[in-house]
Amino acid sequence: MKAVIIGGGKGCRSLLELTRGKSLKEFKIDVVGVVDINTNAPGAAYARELGLRTFKNFSDLLSELEFELIIELTGDENVLHELYKELKSGIKIIDHEVARIFWDVLSAQENQQWQYNKLEKLEKTLEGEKYFLQSIFNSSSDLSIVMDVEKNILRANNKFIEFTGKTHSEIIGKKCFDALKGTKLDCGNYEYCEMFYTAVFSGTTQTSIRRTPPPNESHWEVTRTPIKNWEGEIDAILATWHRITDKVMLMREIESAETKFNSFINSAQDWISIKDKNGNYVIVNKAIAGTFGFKPEEFIGKKASDMLPPKMASTITKHDAEVLENKIAKHYDEIIPIEGKDHHFHTIRFPLFDYNGELNGVCTIARDTSKEVLLQEQLVQSEKLAALGKLAAGVAHEINNPLTGIMAYTEDLIEEISSEDPHNEDLKIILRETLRCRDIVRNLLDFARQDNPKFEIVEPNKIIEGTLNLLVKLPQFKDIIIQQNLDRDIPLIQSDPNQIQQVILNLLLNSADAMKYKGKIIIKSEYDLKNDKCTFSVEDSGPGIPENLIDKIFEPFFSTKGTNGLGLAVSWGIIERHHGTIEVDTAESGGAVFKVVIPVFRR
Repeated sequence: MKAVIIGGGKGCRSLLELTRGKSLKEFKIDVVGVVDINTNAPGAAYARELGLRTFKNFSDLLSELEFELIIELTGDENVLHELYKELKSGIKIIDHEVARIFWDVLSAQENQQWQYNKLEKLEKTLEGEKYFLQSIFNSSSDLSIVMDVEKNILRANNKFIEFTGKTHSEIIGKKCFDALKGTKLDCGNYEYCEMFYTAVFSGTTQTSIRRTPPPNESHWEVTRTPIKNWEGEIDAILATWHRITDKVMLMREIESAETKFNSFINSAQDWISIKDKNGNYVIVNKAIAGTFGFKPEEFIGKKASDMLPPKMASTITKHDAEVLENKIAKHYDEIIPIEGKDHHFHTIRFPLFDYNGELNGVCTIARDTSKEVLLQEQLVQSEKLAALGKLAAGVAHEINNPLTGIMAYTEDLIEEISSEDPHNEDLKIILRETLRCRDIVRNLLDFARQDNPKFEIVEPNKIIEGTLNLLVKLPQFKDIIIQQNLDRDIPLIQSDPNQIQQVILNLLLNSADAMKYKGKIIIKSEYDLKNDKCTFSVEDSGPGIPENLIDKIFEPFFSTKGTNGLGLAVSWGIIERHHGTIEVDTAESGGAVFKVVIPVFRR
């Protein structure tokens, strides 16, 4: 239908736009011209853009165009009356009132279409989001379902469906325990009910661990998570089963390895410790902690300077720094004072690295080698004694015969020469010195001979008492007080009583000489339960032994008194053949203490 528009304002433009759109597809209008006294009005200008004819007055339009419909949009009643006067027969008019109604209907239709398009787009978006969320739900490696508050399954992911061996339709709408019936996670009707209802009523996620029995043991982390609507009310519960079997097995292996490691370091007699690169203890075994009266955990997080004596801590810190700087293992021989006595330690320190190869600490393993050092010293001493013994035996035999001749001739000369003769005194000096030489030779022979002991089962105290009985009449002991502290419950020992008596006698004579035959001697016997040894000691109130001489006093021919220096060397050899040791120390009074240690006799 061909139409013209009277009034080229904004309404005209809008109507022209509608005729070019889809809104008027049921109402076909072909606008062929526009009339407006203002040819630059919005509708008139737009009409020219579309290639339509525009006119200033209706009369020109009637004479030049053929049309069947007039759409009056001026809103002026006078214009409408004029149109009716000039209207040709058969031409219809839609006045501005009807046009307004038509316009409102068209606007409502267009708005409805826009709303429809928007809703359609929203539905597509929601469908995409739904598909996306379902894809995420299905891509989870956990078994997952969504249940309503009555425990009916609303959704189930692929893993859950695959695990149950049922179809999707067999699961949706069923109870959780029905869906799991016959599987490893078959829980009956009640196992997870408490978790479910706690999650519903508390609004918080509930978690538990489920273990299935051997032989195909498995472990699962089970959760129940509330799902709330926009009003904050709980509409559903998300249930998941996360398989943690590998994690549990790995944790078991780690715990087992940690238990073995702790058992190893705490059972070791060596000192074992680990520090971080800042010098803080990370691990300390019982051997270290117990030595210093601590528990291992008291060391953790502290430095050596916080726990150990200053000199020892300084040595440890210095050696740790060397290992950390050079990043290689190092061996050290360290002397560490423990309870006032030096102990020799052979120590290895090596750097520790993390999985990235970054240096993160140092490990120390220290072994107390004091006994080995002592045995080495004793071995050297024994070798010295053996070598000197052979030499002494040869020399003694060679010297003994000439000395016997000198003594015999000197005694004869003394008898023949008058006591008034000046040479008589010289001969007596020769005889005295010869006798001294004979004593030296006899000691050399005793030292060289080193007779094997004739073992008997004896009481240590009886040997001590027998030795003291020999001393009571000696003039060297008349101004010396001898105090006996004898353990009456001391066990028996296997020994040669004569040789042990000789050792005790040597120690007592040395003590008397050191005190210049005036002072106090304490002789003591006791049982060392820890080491199962018998000990007896001789302590004097003399000046003691200088520290720099302690390591030399058992050497043959070493003496600070001008004697032959064989007494302690012979004593050392005797005790060594009894599988014992002789120790020397300084007493609290400042004097010397000699301790003889001999194993207890056990049948």
